[in-house]
Amino acid sequence: MNAQKMFFETVKQNLPSNLLLADEVCDVLNIGQDSAYRRIKGGKGLTMNELSKLCLHFNISVDSVINNQAGNIVFRYSPLDMSNMDNYYLYMQQLAALIEGIAKAKEKEVIFMAVDIPFPHFTPYMELTLFKIYTWFQSVSKLTVSYEKFCGMLDMDLLKTVYAKITDAYLRIPSTEIWTNNTIDPIIHSLDYYPDLNCFERQESFTLICSQLLQLIENIELFAGKENKGKGCFFRMYLSPIAIMNDFMITKRDGVNVTSVKLYTINSMFTSDATFCSEVEKWMHNSISKSISLSGNATRERFQFFRKLKDRISYLAESKKI
Repeated sequence: MNAQKMFFETVKQNLPSNLLLADEVCDVLNIGQDSAYRRIKGGKGLTMNELSKLCLHFNISVDSVINNQAGNIVFRYSPLDMSNMDNYYLYMQQLAALIEGIAKAKEKEVIFMAVDIPFPHFTPYMELTLFKIYTWFQSVSKLTVSYEKFCGMLDMDLLKTVYAKITDAYLRIPSTEIWTNNTIDPIIHSLDYYPDLNCFERQESFTLICSQLLQLIENIELFAGKENKGKGCFFRMYLSPIAIMNDFMITKRDGVNVTSVKLYTINSMFTSDATFCSEVEKWMHNSISKSISLSGNATRERFQFFRKLKDRISYLAESKKI
């Protein structure tokens, strides 16, 4: 695939689901539909002026399109300033559009190398997801507020809509996840730490979050046992015997791979560099070959693994008093 086609495939992956690529190209370049399709399909080359306009409109670095020097990789990164929650809303809307775009593709898959529980598993559980966001807010903000007050600052209707889109789209994408015994640690450690700082006003809030985390784990166990997520999409899960040091996700969409490297609790940086994506995928498949399957007929291994996770959650829920 040449650079121009790769460029438009990258644009597609980040285009909101309610927009059509050809229409956007027409508007930005002030050309007709036929001319737009010729450029999208690679039949007519983009001029530097056209490329510059499109990159500016779609927030893509020109360097990522034309830089082919060995050893140089361009990542896309959107700073997430939590002092203004509108930034978070926009970030989540863009993430929802990305996942929805993958779900609509003919050929699609997502592979997680999970240092932390993949975010789409959180989104069916509103209070648990908000706690995840709260811990991020506490780490980057000088403002100290309780979990309950933080939730009161948010646009709940908007977030419910966005989280529902992420949940629905993820269920329609075939998935492979590689976990370790420590993948649950980030959320467990947060639930152990923040109550000691008087971050909860009510015991009921903490208890509900623990209950939702338990439901999340039980749901993943169900996916793994059935080897699908309930909408005909396969779900494969593996337990790596060695620690994973970096949180990676590879998305595949009609021949275009994008790798994201997770930063901190929420944000990530993305690249569609073919060499980098290929290397990461090789590493993931090599890790799978050395891992224990938790899916399908691996009943004993799956039961033992998830029992330990559920025991840790239950102990925390019972022992922590607000």
